[in-house]
Amino acid sequence: MEKRSITIYDIAREAGVSPATVSRILTGTAAVREEKRQRVMEVIAKYDFTPNAYARALTENRNRTIGMVVAHSDNSYYSSVFAACESEAYRRGYVTMLMDTSSRPENEVSVLNRIRELRPEALILCGGRIDLEIPDPKFTELLEMTRKYTRVVVGSRSPMAGIPGISVDHRASMNLGVRYLAGLGHREIGFVYTGRQFYGTAERLEEFRQVMAELNLPLREEYLIPVEDYTVQAGTRAALAIRQLERKPTAVLGMNDMVSAGLLQGLLSEGIRVPGDISVLGFDDTFVTDITTPRLSSVGYDYQAYGAMLVETAVERDQDWPADRRIPVFITERDSCARI
Repeated sequence: MEKRSITIYDIAREAGVSPATVSRILTGTAAVREEKRQRVMEVIAKYDFTPNAYARALTENRNRTIGMVVAHSDNSYYSSVFAACESEAYRRGYVTMLMDTSSRPENEVSVLNRIRELRPEALILCGGRIDLEIPDPKFTELLEMTRKYTRVVVGSRSPMAGIPGISVDHRASMNLGVRYLAGLGHREIGFVYTGRQFYGTAERLEEFRQVMAELNLPLREEYLIPVEDYTVQAGTRAALAIRQLERKPTAVLGMNDMVSAGLLQGLLSEGIRVPGDISVLGFDDTFVTDITTPRLSSVGYDYQAYGAMLVETAVERDQDWPADRRIPVFITERDSCARI
């Protein structure tokens, strides 16, 4: 027999046992007489046989595959979360499938229908309609259908009973960011934001107002600058809006590292020094922070720990996981913020 064509049926035939016996020996699911086991193992060794992964998955009712759906794979936050999940999945003997919806409802429908066909062992869902402040009934119905055929975990707050959620603590991150800037002596602080329809943005805006009031800092509405998306280009346009202000803030928080990088670049191109004239603080602490000049200070999270939590919750389905968990936040100081 040629190695490339070996199956458990060939092994069983040469060893003089049933295919079921070979399967039990390979999976260790039942006791087999030592004499039979030895015979089978000798044939396996003779042909250096490795069982087909798909066939083994059918036997075990597990395929060691995790699907991951993200809103934007080119967003540094989502790429960092995926990399951490992929690393943890690999450590546990799983492979991951990445799917990008571009935050479009029609893409979410298409992707989740495809997930139903592929039947991964678990699904991790990050971004898109899962983050809406007011849930979309159509998406809720789609999620309900999806969880009937695969385990679902969300990198967000839990959307319903039976779907665990693990998310960034948006309130804690904003609280930490504002207090950090205030500790450097800044009183006039701005926030460049996007996505008011999403609960994370709503929480950050509310927390911003609350902490500014607690610290007796002046809250100027013109320092709350909305942009259209989470990109570098959006941040650059926000810098133009800041330049046109008669009285400028001394520090600005950007919605994420990409917006903050664009903001930093835009301010510099307008002749505004960072951090000499305006300090810039990002959110997410992704790889973007080390490729800006000056390097970007940012509120961040332990992505490896976050990925480990998401994957563990996805594959350890017998555990009684809390409905909602938030990951801790911290600040990494670099060069974009200064004391005044």
